[in-house]
Amino acid sequence: MIYPDGAVPAASATEFFGRERELARLHDLLVSPTARLITLVGPGGIGKTRLAAEALRRTDPGRPVYWARLAELDRDCGDSAENVLRSVVRTDISDPCSFDLGAPGHPGARSEDAILVLDNCEHVLAAVGRVVLDLLSGTSDLTILATSREPIGWADEYLVAVGPLSPAQSLELFRQRAELTGRPVADEPGQLAIVRRICRRVEHSPLLIRLAAARLWHQPPAMVLAELTGGADDQRMRWSQSIRSGSERRHRGISDVIAWSFDLCCADEQLLLCRMSVFAAGYETDGVEPQRNGVDLDAVVAVGADDLLPPERVAALLERLAERSLVCTFRTENSVRWYLVESVRLFAGDRLRRDPAESARLAGRHRRYYRDRVAEARSRWHGPAEETWLTWARTSWDDILIGIETGLAEPGEALIGLETASVLLSVWVPFVNGGSCSLARLTAAALEVTRDRADSPHRVRATALLGWFSLWEGDTERARRLLNDCVAGCLPKRAGNDSWRRNPETDIGLPPSVEWVRGLELMLFQLDPLAVMVLDRANRKFTERGDRIGIERAAVFTALAAAMLGEPAQADAITRVHLDRSVAAESSLSVHWAQVARALALARSAEPAAALGPAYSVVSGRFAVGDTWKASWSVAVCMIVLTHVLSGDPAAVGASAAVHARAGELAWLTGVFRACHRSMGVDVERVPMMVRGVRRATAVATAIIGSAEVAAAEHRGRQYRPGSVMVQQYLQRSWPIIRDPVVVPAVPGAERWDVLSPAERAVAVLAAAGWTNSAIAERRGSSVRTVDAQVASIRQKLVIGSRRAIAGHVPDELARTVDAERVASGRRGRRRPGSR
Repeated sequence: MIYPDGAVPAASATEFFGRERELARLHDLLVSPTARLITLVGPGGIGKTRLAAEALRRTDPGRPVYWARLAELDRDCGDSAENVLRSVVRTDISDPCSFDLGAPGHPGARSEDAILVLDNCEHVLAAVGRVVLDLLSGTSDLTILATSREPIGWADEYLVAVGPLSPAQSLELFRQRAELTGRPVADEPGQLAIVRRICRRVEHSPLLIRLAAARLWHQPPAMVLAELTGGADDQRMRWSQSIRSGSERRHRGISDVIAWSFDLCCADEQLLLCRMSVFAAGYETDGVEPQRNGVDLDAVVAVGADDLLPPERVAALLERLAERSLVCTFRTENSVRWYLVESVRLFAGDRLRRDPAESARLAGRHRRYYRDRVAEARSRWHGPAEETWLTWARTSWDDILIGIETGLAEPGEALIGLETASVLLSVWVPFVNGGSCSLARLTAAALEVTRDRADSPHRVRATALLGWFSLWEGDTERARRLLNDCVAGCLPKRAGNDSWRRNPETDIGLPPSVEWVRGLELMLFQLDPLAVMVLDRANRKFTERGDRIGIERAAVFTALAAAMLGEPAQADAITRVHLDRSVAAESSLSVHWAQVARALALARSAEPAAALGPAYSVVSGRFAVGDTWKASWSVAVCMIVLTHVLSGDPAAVGASAAVHARAGELAWLTGVFRACHRSMGVDVERVPMMVRGVRRATAVATAIIGSAEVAAAEHRGRQYRPGSVMVQQYLQRSWPIIRDPVVVPAVPGAERWDVLSPAERAVAVLAAAGWTNSAIAERRGSSVRTVDAQVASIRQKLVIGSRRAIAGHVPDELARTVDAERVASGRRGRRRPGSR
């Protein structure tokens, strides 16, 4: 059907929300003399037709508009579809001479600056392409506005991508549609939160939101959300059985929307789409780089390619599926990640499961791929390469968990999942990613499935590491039981005999992971200085096995235990050596924890103000958004250092007004500390070491500002949203900047310079010459985070409070080198603009 001259379908203008950016782009294109073909591209139900109608409604009212709905035409069938299209266009437009398609290029052809809308082109693409070519070559003023799930393919086609609604627009649409059912959504935070989650689960798609809102006729929002599990029991594909959305059959339900596009794909495209369903679903991110979204091409090839679908074809097929709006992409400056939104993943997964053997085979390949990638941490840990691995692990977290979860039905596959879990439990990713509870749950489930494989080393390691999680959660009984299970499994003769607990200094032959958890139990719950000995013993055993992850993990907690429980001399020696080794290894993660331990050790020394510099190094370092683990330890360092300074040397932070202010900050930090740990499932009140730190901080703050101010500040801290960058920003802005210097040891500057490692001296020279950390990293071929850590260590060792003070400590014999590097830095800065 073609609507008459100037008419725009009224139905298409209803319920229009947002799209200001797309409307502005369309306005510019519709008035441009060079934009002859404009195509709105996006998945089914995303609102392309409504967007076109709204854009035309806002254009020049005197401009002729003709609207051709093509949805009811049969799928592309060669010349017949083209003839039907030409016939429809030629006979239905009010002035046939304006669009004489039978004679393209005829001198009399005219279009009166008209706009022709070709709505829903994807199924008659070849015919539309030929007609568009004839129209645009035969008329000079015609503009064609097309809507399609993929581009038309004309050489000078302007594409406008139509994406999901914003969360706010989705909520508004849902509430408006809910009114139609007679079941309005209450203006209550809990109900609105549920609706926001529903909108996110249906990808903020207008059509899917309307279908979800229609379910309110049958059940409340909470039950609608419960139907959207994302798994095999997800109910959204059944919504179409009792719901109609408009008159077009392809929009009657979610399955119909996706099937319309799926049926247009070739066999290889359909095959790859089904195989992509083994990966985790992705989501639109509004241009913000997500913590986890999509997979790279290597993963798709490794899991989905075989003789039937050769590896060399996968990239082209992915691009074709993306053009068809079935596969989505997330792009950065130098990478592309591919994903299916949840609804498409469910559709494709249902098709894949029609062949159970093939579905199981693909799931197994997926599981092993992520097991192998996770296992790479064993060789990359405690060095510069760990950052790359950590970034990959964070972005791949959902797929890693899916690999573990889908293997729980069979013991052999569950063991593969346990191997994956044991590596993850060994590093910081679960806490960094906020996924510790999910990983712990899946690990426990895998241990149950593999209970008949008690001799597996993966089981022993995973059991011990699960005990670590239980310790942090404050679940002492579970941790004790898991540790007992490990001892019984490794040393059957000691089953039921607790004598090994009473003599921790005795080595009874436990594996290193079990020794390590035993040391943590002594440290966190018994506050026993012998924890240092046990953790150091675990370190030696990890070293004998060449376990880099274990070595680093044990070294970190040996230093932390020494810093918090050991004698001052022991704490000073262990934390100093650990920091030097970490800096030498160029491991930014290791340096962070070494700085934490060093600051804690100095806080307990005779001059607690000496900890202010190292503490600032901790909080001024970089950490990823959502890294609650690092944030919580940064808060802990500030809390403990301030506690010792305010109780032992308050003048170090200034006059009485400053002391009062810092006491208020200390009380606030106790609240933030609780909030951070609560978000990770850690109950501070159930972990004695944490209880001791918080209580002492509260007591010191109370002695200075009183209980009322402490309670108010602590309450404000509890309201802080963990995982946000605001915690780090606050600490970097407000943490006491040390007065340069706060404590000046009786050590000449030259001797302090000699304390620096060779790598640190090289970095210090460049820093003194004015090179930025990023420029130093580029010059030295290392990461920015490594240089950040080195500069922080330099400042600590030179006992200075700012980077600028480094120049004052460079020996005279290196002055010319600094001058030369300063000149080089200036040349580098002048070259940069022209090099782009």
